[in-house]
Amino acid sequence: MFAEIFILYAMKKIILFVILFLFTQMQTVFSQISGISASKLVAYNTSAVPKNAIEFEPAFDFSVSKNDSILIDKNMGFRFTYGLNNKTEIGILLPFSFNSVNWGIKYHAFDFNQLSFGIIAGIENALTVNNSNELNSDTFFKSYAGGIVSTYQINDKLSIDFDSQIQNSFHYSKQDFHLFINSEIGCFVTDGLQIITGLQYEKNTDMFSRNQLTLNSGITVEKAKNFILVLNFPYRIKSKYKPASVGFAMALTILIE
Repeated sequence: MFAEIFILYAMKKIILFVILFLFTQMQTVFSQISGISASKLVAYNTSAVPKNAIEFEPAFDFSVSKNDSILIDKNMGFRFTYGLNNKTEIGILLPFSFNSVNWGIKYHAFDFNQLSFGIIAGIENALTVNNSNELNSDTFFKSYAGGIVSTYQINDKLSIDFDSQIQNSFHYSKQDFHLFINSEIGCFVTDGLQIITGLQYEKNTDMFSRNQLTLNSGITVEKAKNFILVLNFPYRIKSKYKPASVGFAMALTILIE
């Protein structure tokens, strides 16, 4: 009991410190489908939030270039996900800057023994526009995405999640697509402690044809009821257009039943 209270107290202090530290320098740039739940680090699983329950998750991440130690990426946001039924969830992700909102939906389509499949989709809306006197589709809608997700439950402790997404912007050429592929394997080594590793691949099909590969490694800790702490230590492998970088990400998932 004392350990659970201490963990919750420490989580609150860490999140408060991060908010205060990043408040004046936050640049929010989210990609991929957002607003839906996951059971590991980055890759989505097929399970939906329980019917009529809400998941609330504050999260942040940052990465530092290995070349010059300059903070190159930093994000922070708040996720709210609602379970419509046993197979469907909808949600939103609000960045800390509140300049946009990401909407997402996940549907658990079917199961085949230990393997399950689902469908995910999302859209990003801008909450601020350049011209306050005019709001049209070109300024209000930023991007849309769709994809598939699967989970292979090897046993009670070991599982693999995989998702593939295609994203396109409303502002640019219809041939300018982003492809995201995420795959992670997680193993519960003790009750409530899951060790995770996986790969995240991104390809931009614009004129530069940029590719990016990231190795994600981390843990999830579930020592208090309806509270899950997620820690990720991503390593982005050097590419033609971006240097290698190391980072840190943290999220606190709270289930409200």
